[in-house]
Amino acid sequence: MDETQPHTGPEMMSDDALDAQVGYNLKRASAFALNDFAVELTEAGLRPVTYGMLALIDERPGIRAAELCRLLGMKSANMAPLLAELEERGLVERDDHAEDRRVRMLTLTPAARQAMPGWRRQVRRHEDRFLQRLTKKERATLLRLLRLIWTEEG
Repeated sequence: MDETQPHTGPEMMSDDALDAQVGYNLKRASAFALNDFAVELTEAGLRPVTYGMLALIDERPGIRAAELCRLLGMKSANMAPLLAELEERGLVERDDHAEDRRVRMLTLTPAARQAMPGWRRQVRRHEDRFLQRLTKKERATLLRLLRLIWTEEG
């Protein structure tokens, strides 16, 4: 028997084959996307998680770290070192809240605000490459279906 070929005997149902499993295909697509993202944004030194943080801070200036964690589905302990990294790189500023000094509001630095449109263009280029085999309608369907999986909406 050829070990490189998947087992397709009568006892193996097609729904049970590895390439028919959603999780396997999500993992493969994710790896493909992450690798391409890394290539596209290497020069900027951004990873998907740090880009996501910067993009949300850009969209919601003054967002609190706790809200950023919630929106990104991250734990505070995981976010803290990433925020420190972005702050050290001169991309994020933490400002005291006007009424509550315990609360730190996050904003992009002027340098990050200036770079953000270029980073967004790079991410669009990455997604265009990553999704090049899909039509515009298929892309919209994929996005809608993925959101159904991880959001509480719908």
